Amino acid sequence: MRTAQTILTAAATAVCGDRNDSYGAPSDDFGTQAAMISAYLTRSNGYPVVVTASDIAALMICVKLGRQSHAAKPDNWLDIAGYAACGAECDEVAAQQ
Repeated sequence: MRTAQTILTAAATAVCGDRNDSYGAPSDDFGTQAAMISAYLTRSNGYPVVVTASDIAALMICVKLGRQSHAAKPDNWLDIAGYAACGAECDEVAAQQ
């Protein structure tokens, strides 16, 4: 059985270790995704749309919630915890800029 502590520990390990090694800091990785999605939405909608790095984290949480509503899997909760941590880090970096 997975407890809250084991899920949070696993999420911290993924976010603070492998994730950064593979993709870079969340603020950089999600910032790149946000810029691309902003450009796409701006062009397709005909008016400026600004997506932030923390928006990407929130949207990924929505993706995981959608998947959880279809098929409950423990990894969805682990990923949600990880995306929440990444989103908080993105907010912190944005506040420092």
